Amino acid sequence: MSYEALVEKVKALPEVCLEDAYKYMQFLLYQYEQEKMVALYESDEEFEARMNEGFNDMIEGRVTPLKETFEDIKKRFA
Repeated sequence: MSYEALVEKVKALPEVCLEDAYKYMQFLLYQYEQEKMVALYESDEEFEARMNEGFNDMIEGRVTPLKETFEDIKKRFA
C-alpha cells in the first residue's frame, strides 16, 4: 500500500474517527520503535563481559579513534 492510498483512506474517515486513527498510528510507531530496540538488549553477564573487554582493550592501548567511533555510531543508529 502506498502513502497516497493510506492518506485517501484517512481522508474518507468520518471526523469523529480521526482521534482513534491518530492514536492507533502512534501505537504502531511505538511498536516499531520497540522492535528496533529489542536488538539492543543483552543480559547482565553479556553487558559485563563487553564492558570488561572494552576496559582491557583500553588498558592495552587497543582503542578506536573518536572520529571513527562516532561514524560507527551514526551508521548503526541512523
